[in-house]
Amino acid sequence: MIGTKIGRNAPCPCGSGKKYKKCCIDKPVKDVLGKSVPRYLEGFLIYEEVNVMSTPEIIQQLKGFGIPFEEGTFLKDIERFYSAEQLSENWFETYKVTARGREEDFVWLAAWILWERLAPKHILSMEQMSDLIDKGIEYLSENDSRTACDIWLDVWEAMKYRFKPEFKNLDFLNKQYKGSFFIRNFCQDLQMQLHNAGLKDKRYFERRIEYCREFCDYFPDEDELIIHNMRRDIAETYSSLEDYERAELEFETLVQDYPDNSWGYIGWGDIYLYDKEDDYEKARELYKKALAVAKDETDIMAVQERFEDLEEHLKKA
Repeated sequence: MIGTKIGRNAPCPCGSGKKYKKCCIDKPVKDVLGKSVPRYLEGFLIYEEVNVMSTPEIIQQLKGFGIPFEEGTFLKDIERFYSAEQLSENWFETYKVTARGREEDFVWLAAWILWERLAPKHILSMEQMSDLIDKGIEYLSENDSRTACDIWLDVWEAMKYRFKPEFKNLDFLNKQYKGSFFIRNFCQDLQMQLHNAGLKDKRYFERRIEYCREFCDYFPDEDELIIHNMRRDIAETYSSLEDYERAELEFETLVQDYPDNSWGYIGWGDIYLYDKEDDYEKARELYKKALAVAKDETDIMAVQERFEDLEEHLKKA
């Protein structure tokens, strides 16, 4: 997408009059883009112009700008840096780079394209991840959640490669990727779309359970609401797979760990009301517990709606 390829020296699309690198480069691109983006990019180097060059031509041009490119060093650098932007900034700081203006963007775009061509497939730059996320969104617009999930799971695998034991939450990675996308939003969107894909192909339900478990294992200190939602989705997905015994065990553990979160009880009750439809009194009991701890008006309304559905089911029984 054109929005992910704004040159560092192009006027910022937000309209401030400043260069992009001096203004909104650390903000998600979608927050600053507008319909006038092509006008802002006119006359500035873009990704497509560099991508038509051969790899030797790109490397030779970098050397001409004072960057002594060596493939071995490059492959080590991509282990340290999270984006082509970071890598190119390191080149500017390390070497006496002669590139100026439009040529300055060449250095960043060259780092991006060489990363795509030379790096192992499991080491993705931020720029590549952003493009893949956008590609998944395009498939979602065509109601193809399965292909979107396949693409986004590749992004997740690339993110996992970057995880370190000291990352107990997403703060560090969010800082690395914030100039392109919000990692928390991506993780929760993937969680939701795996459910939608599972409605068409149950294999995605199984992958959703695996993904949610991985997330909770990698980031135990992440926001409590996100962790709770991940764990609740594990339980609900077992129910979708008709493994009700496992679903009930997951919900039982969930409400023990989060006794004041109404959605654990709501999700558990939903098994008996909507999925199994075999124990309405058990559902009523769990909804009462949910109502007893519900503080948010939205949560209270959700429970009340279920009580109404419960009465409708009892009339039909």
